[in-house]
Amino acid sequence: MDNFEKIIAGILIFIITSILAYLFRMRQLYVATPKLFKHSSISNNGSLCEIVAFNRGNQVEADIQIDLDPDLKYELLATSSNNISLNSPTIYIERLHKDCEASMMLLVENGLFGSSNIKSISSKDTKGATYNNVSSIPPNYAKSFLFIIFAIGILPGFIYGQKLYDKLNNMYVELQLESTYSQGWNNLSNYYSSDLRTSYSNQEFPVKFIKKKDKEKAEFEIYNKTASTLKVISTNNDEHLTLEKHLSRSSVEIKPMSKGTLISIIPDPDSTSNISYFQFYFFSGTETAHGMIYELNTSKKENLTSSLSVTNNP
Repeated sequence: MDNFEKIIAGILIFIITSILAYLFRMRQLYVATPKLFKHSSISNNGSLCEIVAFNRGNQVEADIQIDLDPDLKYELLATSSNNISLNSPTIYIERLHKDCEASMMLLVENGLFGSSNIKSISSKDTKGATYNNVSSIPPNYAKSFLFIIFAIGILPGFIYGQKLYDKLNNMYVELQLESTYSQGWNNLSNYYSSDLRTSYSNQEFPVKFIKKKDKEKAEFEIYNKTASTLKVISTNNDEHLTLEKHLSRSSVEIKPMSKGTLISIIPDPDSTSNISYFQFYFFSGTETAHGMIYELNTSKKENLTSSLSVTNNP
């Protein structure tokens, strides 16, 4: 399954990067007429209009031409940049940087002006499009695609980010508690992050396997180095059991700075590995640790001690 996920992830990354490369190369040159003033005090028969050229792409557009209706008469009154000029009926813009716009105000005579009077817009590298209003201008496609990918990827990002964090954290804990892991214990991250662990060194663990008793029971020795009563519960590591059935397996309470014995029923072994899995819960005052797993190889007549406990008895 991991390999399948890696293949799917690789394909998705290739598709996304290919689309992004295409979108970042795409040119987006547009022109619109956001404002039209039918009456003007500076001309009896003329009207004022604003024309805005947009470069929504990721490339610089040079030598831009906006061709207007030749039947009308135009006078350039104001511009947003000094690189804009009019040689009627064509407006020239020397350069328009990526994600920028250029605005110009025209006095139009011999008729009313509208978006239909803009014949075309083009640059040295592309031919643009004309729109009736600014709200219709498309956004930058590359940025929009990135936003969509980000929005879609938030949930998977949290999921896989949490998985990555858990994996790295487990590796760190295993490195810190190497001796304990090597002798049959695992899934100790919750224990390691609890305040309960501060009572034990990295070479110590509260529970020590002693031996198998008969064929169905295992004996553990519990060392309590905390200042509170330590309650230890051993359960069958079966996710299908109810919590009540889990917690009814085996338990013992050990007074501060003392030790005791826990006799636990050996869970049914895994059919392929002959390993029985015990799950432990620790409760000490307000501190808890859960999910610690001990593996017992039931195919052996005797199991060696599988955890390092406190070397000096409390």
